Amino acid sequence: MSLRRLSLLLLPTCAMGLGCSEPEPTVSFERPAENPECPASSAVLVKADTRFHSGASVTAIPQDLSGRDLELLILQGSGFERRTAVPVSGGSVCFRDVPEGADYYLRSDTTYYLGQTRRFNLSVNRNGRPDTVTSAATQTPVRLDLTGLQPWRADAPPGAGSRLQVVSGEVALTANLAFPTVAPMAGATQAQGLDALASSLDGRLPILEGDKGDRLYVHQLDMVEDGRLPGGAPLQYRTVVGSLHAPAGSFTPDGDAALVLSGALQPVRQASFSPQWALSEFTRWRAAVNPDAEARVARFDVLPVSFGLTAGRVGEQGELFTLLVPGGEDGDIARRFTYGNPYPGTWGLVGSASYTFVASTPVVVGNQTYRPSGTVLVMNRLSTLTSDTIVPGITPPRLLRIDGADAATVRAVTSTQPVVSWRDPFSGMVGSYQVEFIKLGAEATDSPTVSFYVTSDRLRVSPPPGALEAGSTYYVRVTADSSPFTPWQAPETTADILPIFKAATFSAAFTTP
Repeated sequence: MSLRRLSLLLLPTCAMGLGCSEPEPTVSFERPAENPECPASSAVLVKADTRFHSGASVTAIPQDLSGRDLELLILQGSGFERRTAVPVSGGSVCFRDVPEGADYYLRSDTTYYLGQTRRFNLSVNRNGRPDTVTSAATQTPVRLDLTGLQPWRADAPPGAGSRLQVVSGEVALTANLAFPTVAPMAGATQAQGLDALASSLDGRLPILEGDKGDRLYVHQLDMVEDGRLPGGAPLQYRTVVGSLHAPAGSFTPDGDAALVLSGALQPVRQASFSPQWALSEFTRWRAAVNPDAEARVARFDVLPVSFGLTAGRVGEQGELFTLLVPGGEDGDIARRFTYGNPYPGTWGLVGSASYTFVASTPVVVGNQTYRPSGTVLVMNRLSTLTSDTIVPGITPPRLLRIDGADAATVRAVTSTQPVVSWRDPFSGMVGSYQVEFIKLGAEATDSPTVSFYVTSDRLRVSPPPGALEAGSTYYVRVTADSSPFTPWQAPETTADILPIFKAATFSAAFTTP
């Protein structure tokens, strides 16, 4: 099998007249040093660092993989030969007795990466201080003492009201605030003595250390109505309308102590951009996403990235602009938008345009109702994305099949190892495919999604024994990816490199015996 080697050095593509404030993303990896405990001639070494980005510096902190759920499955015809991980020095693990040139899946929990490399890198990117200490909490109580709010808008209809968001530029922290008891009254310009709950969007909350300069932004976001969509509906988008950059302070989230947010929000600097978004070029692929799909929602985001974009979208901190377009809109949006940006000019800006399609007929399993879905996505630095008409960079895979039959038909498969196959997209250069088996559970609990990342020349996947559960309902989604993403070598870090172009197709529901 030939593994596609994509360059990680992207050539400059600055828009005419917009200029370049920084170089395009460049990501380099040092090959792991030869380890006598895991010789490359007969074994696969897996290592992982946490790569902390803080300005121009990157600090790599080795991870200890000895307790991680990792397994290596060597492909042998239609079967698999399993290898277990053996801890070696430096926190890495070794899979021994792997024939040279063998194709294998590296399994990390429920994600499988097809590879051949003898040195596999599971490093991840994080923004902020390399000595950040993370708590065990993902939520924390908050006590508000805020003035200077724009008149508060009630959340009616749902999603249309004001909201507060907390962001840090020094550590990886983005959290939305909810009001479990009493919310600000409609029209209020202050929130004093109110209790809130901050829920992290980044996983576990970091410990803030004031003597190291950790600060918090508190943003108010509101809906802005500005004109009409091509179909005549009101054009509304959400943006930052006020911001407080609080002084440095310390706080340890423990689930009980309250984070105190106090001060006066100030009006934010106004910025603008002018997209030419051809919605019709997205909706034309509806039937390729699924023959029975309907357009659900189009979305355009402007996302801030702390410390710039030299490593791609590392440190995506909250939101600056979100435009949600109701499904069915297929005209073109070409106009100037104005939005609030409280961040310094050294922060980067990413633009993301997507259209999501869902099954027209819901799937009911137990007490739950689901709509299988697939998305066509384009993401790049904002200046580059808006320098030309925004169209899909790749189209969905074609002719999706399960065990040789049309995947758009609801069915019961004959084993927990169904063969999923597809053809190349109609247009676009594929770098890799992601194949997701998405379980539809009967209860409101987290259902595991089993994912396979494979190379562009691999047009079929059959999960190994034990990957799918017996007597369960799934649907499968296959996403074509033409990004500079190398899942067979360094999946977590190369996933951040811009530009990103993806398009998915999805199946009807199927049940396993």
